[in-house]
Amino acid sequence: MSRVFLALFLVVSLVSGVLFFTPDYSAEYDEDFYEYQPFLQYEFNLHELDLKDFDENDTQEFSGHVYIRREYSNEESETFRKLLVKNYQLFILDEQYRKDVNAILDDIANGTVDTDDALGLISNLTALYDGKAKVLINENATFDNLITLEMLSWVRDNFIIESMIDGVPRGLMSQRIVNVNESIGSSDSSTEKISAIHHEMLNDHYNQPEEVVSDGPVLAINGINAVWDNWEFESVGPTSSLLGSFSDNSDDRLWIGQWMHVSFPNSSHIPGNHTLTFEWHDEDFKGKETNFYFGLGYGEVFTNIESESTNIWPYETDNYYKPPYGWIGFSAENGTVGKLKASFGQGFPNYAAYDWYEAVEYAETLTYKGVKGHLATITSKEEAELIFSLLDGQSYWLGGFHNMDNPNYQEPADGWEWVTGENFSNEFWAEGEPNEAGPEDCLEVWGFDKVLNDNRCHLDYWTGIVVEFEMNGTNHYEALVPQWIWDDKNETDVLTYVKAIPLTDDERNDILKEEGDPDADNDGIVDLFDEDDDNDGILDENDMDDDNDGIDDDSDRCPGTPVGESVDIEGCSSSQILKEVTEDGNIPGFNFALALLSISIIAYYRKERH
Repeated sequence: MSRVFLALFLVVSLVSGVLFFTPDYSAEYDEDFYEYQPFLQYEFNLHELDLKDFDENDTQEFSGHVYIRREYSNEESETFRKLLVKNYQLFILDEQYRKDVNAILDDIANGTVDTDDALGLISNLTALYDGKAKVLINENATFDNLITLEMLSWVRDNFIIESMIDGVPRGLMSQRIVNVNESIGSSDSSTEKISAIHHEMLNDHYNQPEEVVSDGPVLAINGINAVWDNWEFESVGPTSSLLGSFSDNSDDRLWIGQWMHVSFPNSSHIPGNHTLTFEWHDEDFKGKETNFYFGLGYGEVFTNIESESTNIWPYETDNYYKPPYGWIGFSAENGTVGKLKASFGQGFPNYAAYDWYEAVEYAETLTYKGVKGHLATITSKEEAELIFSLLDGQSYWLGGFHNMDNPNYQEPADGWEWVTGENFSNEFWAEGEPNEAGPEDCLEVWGFDKVLNDNRCHLDYWTGIVVEFEMNGTNHYEALVPQWIWDDKNETDVLTYVKAIPLTDDERNDILKEEGDPDADNDGIVDLFDEDDDNDGILDENDMDDDNDGIDDDSDRCPGTPVGESVDIEGCSSSQILKEVTEDGNIPGFNFALALLSISIIAYYRKERH
């Protein structure tokens, strides 16, 4: 049995599944996602002010990014489908053009053609492909132009969103041809021209024309209007409205998402008070649901909000988010956006739980048998194990902080201290931590993983706290989690902290099993917790082949192979290969067994080892 036959066998089984069933496209939103989406979703996020490295003599401009996802009309959706087909066809044509030009460049390198003759060949070839591209752009898409899975995979990374404004297909080919013709017509030497053309064949990105602009909202900070650039296509869906002939799906509307970078030229992002304004003069949203969000960078909050909309978030009755807010939002009343004006400045959002500084103060108010507490410290393996045994699956503040005044201070790992002044050990960090992903200068423990992480001191996200009480002899520790309790007398929710219910190792194991973590010996204990993954009598710390599949761990591309399954030379069994093909381990279609059989044969045929 040949490998070619096996490959064809697998392809046929998979293709037939696509033809008769609707597959799950993990690269796009879930189909049901779009059933609950508003007509327009607009989100603006301001980049944070880096106070750690702030230099008043070298300030940065305000900048941020905007995400817009909106529902497109039947006509606009039809236009997108046609543009998708044409843009993809231009991409394929460009690939062929580059291949043909590279063949001529290879002939130069091999000495079978001189540079002057090669330039003539490239010039003729470029004129030929230029004509093909112009015909393609000008011709109408037909009923025979099907949108395929390959196109959908391509479009997410390559579709040029500016095409949606003027309906003109865009691709790399047009600019590539212009640049090649300029190189050929330049006064450079033949060798320099060939070098420039070679560079063009490698180019996978061109900046799009700045004159292509879209009417839309006016966003300003301190009276300076935002400038939009780096406009990028982000998503389109639902997928079921795209597959097949675009004409067959003309009644299915699409939601298209876009990212863009925004800057505010000649502005200065400095500490102090600032004003943000937002208007959408030419909007036509009557009778349509629209949502708008505005978020500030870490360390800034809104101090005053004026809006023509009465539906502003967070609501005044919200017990979790209290002013000042780090973000605000509103929905347009009766389809009219109106105007938003908001002041913002330095501060931190007031979440209804404690950040690290508040946790430090709160811990010192607690007592146990007359002894005051403090945020817990970890100075030994035994103390770490004791604290970890108290935790559930969430995060908890500990009494560690990054002291920039420490003589050994250096990002990201040097200069950490305990609130008690005890020696700080770097023994218990999570892999890759600390990483200073922003100003992360306070210490938390991940309850599920039982490892330390650096985080931003003013963040909360429902973080618990671990309190230590220095007793004579054995210290006492308590892991506390935030909880809201209803106060009948005052008719309001009150924040309190209660003891956490520890998550046992058995519960952790069950959670990981549910998530699909490997269990090589199928003994019910995932390999992460199993001291002998393959049940061969050799502890994993001394075992060079944890899953006992005959492939050393250093060379095993598929660790955790179930006991008894045959593997290929890379240590992968048929079930593991199948899981790679589909994220959830399932191939849609009535011929699942056919696909499984073909994959199993391929795995066996790839030089079976055991």
